[in-house]
Amino acid sequence: MNLQFLKTFLAVRKHLNYTRAAEEIYLSQPAVSRQIKQLESEFGTQLVEQLGKSLHLTKAGQTLAKEAEMLLGALERTREAVQAHSSMEHGALRIGTSTTPGSYLLPKVLGRFHERFPDIDLHYVADNSQKVEQMIIDNSLDFGFVGAYLNNGDLVLKSLLQDEVVCFANPTHPMAQMDHIAPQLLGEELCVMRERGSATRRLFENWLTSHHVKFGRTIQVKSVEAIKNLVAARFGFGFMSIHGLKAEIRANQLRVINVDGMPLSRKIYLVHHAKKHFSPIMEAFMAILSHALHENDFEEFTPSR
Repeated sequence: MNLQFLKTFLAVRKHLNYTRAAEEIYLSQPAVSRQIKQLESEFGTQLVEQLGKSLHLTKAGQTLAKEAEMLLGALERTREAVQAHSSMEHGALRIGTSTTPGSYLLPKVLGRFHERFPDIDLHYVADNSQKVEQMIIDNSLDFGFVGAYLNNGDLVLKSLLQDEVVCFANPTHPMAQMDHIAPQLLGEELCVMRERGSATRRLFENWLTSHHVKFGRTIQVKSVEAIKNLVAARFGFGFMSIHGLKAEIRANQLRVINVDGMPLSRKIYLVHHAKKHFSPIMEAFMAILSHALHENDFEEFTPSR
């Protein structure tokens, strides 16, 4: 099996377009098409199909994509394990994070790591927990930091910190001025929230379901800053980690809503692949992270009303 053909196939799966896939891997469009046809000939089944103007993976193609990601990830981890015996004066560390640990936990740790190892290239990706999980599996990342427990046997998770998810609104919003409200009232208000795949959204949705509450009107955005700005401008309410609201609460731009049964407690996790070989660079990063946690270097925050 030609490994380059598998990489080409994954590029086609990513873009569902031969031309854009070819541009990514620096091949011509006809070369990409030929490689896909050779893979289909080798496996004896169709992997990609054209439906109207759109490309789609067949069921066989979806299976190959999953297996190819695991295979190529394993080969990359093997290469890294061998190269880890070289000096750690140069190299790279690839970190992926969801929103809460990315804004609350990692900046100080990465700053200290960079001070100690300025010649190490830091590759930093911020995305939702679901995408961080996938990048760990296909070895695009060394470590991930997420606010959800990832139920995947290929991954190892370590609990780092306790976090709380709260609802919030503009201080003039009626819900923000009440001593407490029932969860059912949330279903009657406009909610500004993150896209699907966000661990915070999944936690809050599950909690609402347990209280037999459904979202009413919603606005979906891709960043927590957009959520805070819209809510501060009196667009309903939002929900997120309390640590993402510290500055706005202190400035009285936003206020926590006292909802019965909240805040929602959760853990922040460090995640890596179970078969990942820890290079000296990774070990050094873990030592700096452990020291920061041991020293309780992360500010606790309790909002006052």
